[in-house]
Amino acid sequence: MPILARKSSSPGRTGEILRSDRVFRLLVDSMRDYAIFFLTPEGNVASWNPGAERINGYEFEEIAGKHFSIFFPVEDIAIGKPDFELKVAAETGSYRDEGWRIRKDGTRFWASVVTSKVLDENGKLIGFSKVTRDLTEHWEVEQQYKRLIEGVSDYAIYSLDKNGYITSWNTGARRLKGYETEEILGQHFSKFYIDEDIARELPKRVLEIAARDGHYESEGWRVRKDGSRFWSSVVVTPIRDNAGDLIGFSKITRDVTDRKILLEQIQQHARELEIKIREQQQMNAELEAFSYSVSHDLRAPLRAIEGFSDIILTDYGEKLPAEAKDYLQQIVASTVRMNRLVRDLLDYSRLARIELESAPVNVRSAIADALNQLDLDKQSMVSVAVDPKNLQVKAHGPVLRQVISNLINNALKFTKPGKLPTVAVKAFRLGESVRIQVEDQGIGIAPQHRDRIFQVFERLHGPDEYPGTGIGLAIVKRGINRMGGTVALQSELGKGSTFEISLPAT
Repeated sequence: MPILARKSSSPGRTGEILRSDRVFRLLVDSMRDYAIFFLTPEGNVASWNPGAERINGYEFEEIAGKHFSIFFPVEDIAIGKPDFELKVAAETGSYRDEGWRIRKDGTRFWASVVTSKVLDENGKLIGFSKVTRDLTEHWEVEQQYKRLIEGVSDYAIYSLDKNGYITSWNTGARRLKGYETEEILGQHFSKFYIDEDIARELPKRVLEIAARDGHYESEGWRVRKDGSRFWSSVVVTPIRDNAGDLIGFSKITRDVTDRKILLEQIQQHARELEIKIREQQQMNAELEAFSYSVSHDLRAPLRAIEGFSDIILTDYGEKLPAEAKDYLQQIVASTVRMNRLVRDLLDYSRLARIELESAPVNVRSAIADALNQLDLDKQSMVSVAVDPKNLQVKAHGPVLRQVISNLINNALKFTKPGKLPTVAVKAFRLGESVRIQVEDQGIGIAPQHRDRIFQVFERLHGPDEYPGTGIGLAIVKRGINRMGGTVALQSELGKGSTFEISLPAT
């Protein structure tokens, strides 16, 4: 597949962009466990990585231009699921799903799918990215687990005298242990135990504990008539007469061998999953390094665009038509916004890359430094209360100041139209931690959105309504987590929000 180069007036810059695109292409092509491809706005396949070829079975030449509904079962196509998927992604930004998909050879596989809309620099929809993963093995393990759990329903229920000799025997006991009633009555229940447990007198201790505590419950190996072992779940309860004297025991045994085997399989699966998670973390680190590099390289051309546009406005503004001046002003404003976005992206990425050495930081000074970054009129809208005045916290000073600044700016920004913002910053010690709260009387956050707002580029409002990059709160969470602290939020829609960060006290 060809790699499309973006236009540039500089030959050197064009090569630089092509190299970046090539690195990204190589990165996508290396992900063979994920089908990653691009759809046109209508849903036709426009690109196809080797992972997509491996999972779906189509060469790119076979699938290019085909509608992506080709991967759906007929029952999903009948209810319009492919179109619904694109509709939701276009409206909300992304669509996540798990379900059956069809390979070229007609076989089905259980897929985890993420569909995201892709916009150009003008905000126009140019298509959708799709990431698909084959989770058939995981689905089959889950189904096996459900079948096993639903099938374990029989119990061996029998009674013992006070010395442990069997006095009754039900059908479940005959099925589970293999003995007929007439051949087991009067026998000691220790014959169901393995030799190792008999040697350490476990049957005797089981009855002693049940008589003393009123209950005994455990799991262990037991032996059937034919000598085979099974893993049992056992409950023993003492039986007493009206005078309270011990007259025997009731015993319920359940064969949970399948569950034990399944748990061992799940534990093995968990170990394998842990390995995959480490691999995923390594992949995420590489992607973040790539993002950092691209963001860093964008700053120079952005500064050049802004600078030259400003020069034209300053030196030739009077000679230009009003419409041309307006275009140039829009260019300058857009580069300022882009510069802010790139700066925030670099800050967010840098928090994961640098070592944060913690030291005692004066909380009042950190808040004052954050306030000094505001205009004087905005500073007057913020009240500060720190108790005690010399309160110190163990943190990385520059990151703590940035976190507080981001929270204050957020609180000032998300205010009801026509109402002056009021923000209260409070800090106090609670046990071994210091709590810093930023409270506003703004628009508030609905409960279903409270986790989303800490993710990169997650915005609940359009940039025209409340400007910003959508990275500020992600920086807050990553910075506080890196310093060993936590972030909490209390909010009520229409009545304001309180963000609270907690860090170790010094």
